[in-house]
Amino acid sequence: MNNPLVSVIVPTFNSYNNLKIFLNSFLFSKYRNFEIIINDDKKTNDKTADLIEEYLFKGLKIIYIKENILMAQARKKGAEYANGEILIFLDSDMKITENLLGECVKLINSEYDALVIPEESYGENFWAKCKWLEKKCYIGVEKIESLRCIKKDIYFKIGGHNEKMVFSEDKDLDIRVRKNNYKIGRTINYIYHNEGKLKLTKNLMKKFNYSKTANLFAIEHPKEFKWQINIINRYLLYIKNIKYLFIHPILYIGIFYIKTCEVFFGSLGFLMNKYKIK
Repeated sequence: MNNPLVSVIVPTFNSYNNLKIFLNSFLFSKYRNFEIIINDDKKTNDKTADLIEEYLFKGLKIIYIKENILMAQARKKGAEYANGEILIFLDSDMKITENLLGECVKLINSEYDALVIPEESYGENFWAKCKWLEKKCYIGVEKIESLRCIKKDIYFKIGGHNEKMVFSEDKDLDIRVRKNNYKIGRTINYIYHNEGKLKLTKNLMKKFNYSKTANLFAIEHPKEFKWQINIINRYLLYIKNIKYLFIHPILYIGIFYIKTCEVFFGSLGFLMNKYKIK
């Protein structure tokens, strides 16, 4: 694969504003042999289709489908439309750097079957900045980071994303790739995740709802699930990065607070679903 086609797959739902930033970042990619597969939700009622027309005119190769039902299902369905030999799974509130695609191709061409692409958040308010600092503490932590780039043949060989999974669907794929002993590398280039004006209540309700499907992940990966739900493991990572207490003291305290709330609401959703409490 000297100059392989890269297929970038992104599920969307009324994502016009984020998608514009997402697509714009690809205009500046130094590696040009790529396509973007946008799998839009059937209920989308914004101007996503018009935006795609605009970026087709600007020279991007985009395949637009409307078969998004759930996140994992949307990713797998998008992969079925992919023409490329390399798949990259992103979200609409992300953007890439100009060298990312080229680095992915170089690493896959060299020796790797899949790649972790480190992520850095950015946003406009206090809670978004807490997320930025939290993800700083997760850089290089295998139990948390998940692969986003993979050879297409390997993706389908292991069954792709589990379409029924909502909770940690990305980590599920990552775990299965690792358990099959494929070689996983890591890019130097980052993807940037726009948290916007992160609302704590909305974020906690998302954790609450996602955790209702955590039983599936718990059955498939009991060891990894136990690590994830043990909040002490997160606290230890923050303490390991205690340097941030002196650099960003208020944000550092904030990440303890937000993660404690997330685990509480996530556990509540999981237990209510387990014991069929409405």
